[in-house]
Amino acid sequence: MAIKFGTDGWRAVIAEEFTFENVRRVARAVHEAMPAGGNPVIVGHDTRFHSALFAREAARVLAAAGRDVVLTDAACPTPSVSCQVAGTGAPFGISITASHNPPEFNGVKIKSAAGASASPEATRKVEECLARVNGDPAPESDRISTTSFEPEHRRRLISMVDLDLIRGAGLHVVFDAMHGASGRMLARILEGGKTSVETLHADPDPLFGGVNPEPIEANLPALKERMTRGGAHAGLATDGDADRIGAFDEKGRFVSPLQIAPLLALNLLARGKSGEICKTFANTILLDRIAARHGCPFSVHPIGFKYIAERMAGPGFLIGGEESGGIGIQGYLPERDGLLISLLILEAIASEGKPFSDLLDAMGREYGVFAYARRDIPCPMEKGRALAATLKENTPKTVGRMKVTGMDDRDGVKLLFGDEGWILARASGTEPVLRVYCEAPAAEDVAAALDDLISRVSAP
Repeated sequence: MAIKFGTDGWRAVIAEEFTFENVRRVARAVHEAMPAGGNPVIVGHDTRFHSALFAREAARVLAAAGRDVVLTDAACPTPSVSCQVAGTGAPFGISITASHNPPEFNGVKIKSAAGASASPEATRKVEECLARVNGDPAPESDRISTTSFEPEHRRRLISMVDLDLIRGAGLHVVFDAMHGASGRMLARILEGGKTSVETLHADPDPLFGGVNPEPIEANLPALKERMTRGGAHAGLATDGDADRIGAFDEKGRFVSPLQIAPLLALNLLARGKSGEICKTFANTILLDRIAARHGCPFSVHPIGFKYIAERMAGPGFLIGGEESGGIGIQGYLPERDGLLISLLILEAIASEGKPFSDLLDAMGREYGVFAYARRDIPCPMEKGRALAATLKENTPKTVGRMKVTGMDDRDGVKLLFGDEGWILARASGTEPVLRVYCEAPAAEDVAAALDDLISRVSAP
């Protein structure tokens, strides 16, 4: 069985491919492929089924291979692992997590010494090493120590925002942890001021309350219901390992990552920041328009936050985002962090002195309003790639109500609707689904385009 690293890490179904033996094989391969270094390596885990035990097994393998290891003392966000790696000078880190995948999955993410996702070159080396390593158990070792990763993560988060401004703003925030690794961390960071945090689904649950721990509107019914009842200024949510963000405004309207990244870009620019605006291939036209209006350098990258992280490591970066809720910010680690974006949203509301909905509406008036949706079609990855390829071979002239003006196949197959939107079909790099994404001027346009395109690729 071949273990492959996708868009961000290796993920597989627990007890099928994701077994203790395979986790030990991956840990051994990571040891061989990643840099040596005198400082301990970092191992963390999320709240998924047996994640703590899988993390312990990985730590034992690394210790048996001659590494000193610092293991988290509790479930923690993947960005906590990244912060701990960077803060302690570790040569690399491992997080046992399947991020936003369904509960039956688990996985392994590798973090570089900078706290970024391991590069494609590094994961290729890991895959090559897997061919010659075994998954034999390793004994317990005194080279393994445990500690909390929260203090270092908290320190970096606080350094990025005006915490006194947020605490003093008197906001009431509803935060949905989705039974994942963020837990009550946002509430702990903001306690002690006039701002209050009401946390939903803070307790760990390997089944995530029966929904996938991805912060999209369909998976957040309790947060939506709470926000529609009123009395709160913002509803925020992070995914299973807390590196992605979803939100609702005070009126109970879902705010997608395709709105959050542009909104934060405008807030950063308003506060005198400057630099390059980046996006992945499935992100919003709003970022293009904001970059053009403000004279900012602009770039488009393949899907996967690791490509944004590579740009963050260089000079002149301002903000970069992916459609699935990962957003990178100038001055932070080359890492996405749902808690950081939560704090920045609250800082934007507090600094502007306006309701969340007003900020969004003002952005729409200035730069345009777009609707967005994504649908997932279950199918093996190879079949998904083949289905997407049919669009390249037989590019339609219209999709739904939208006229096709061009095609871009740099990552999947993307049909362009001029400056009015796009639709993209792409096989997921993390789970067996074909994802179809669409941005267009109105929700009706998006729905019609998705229906049409899915019928085309699904036809016998």
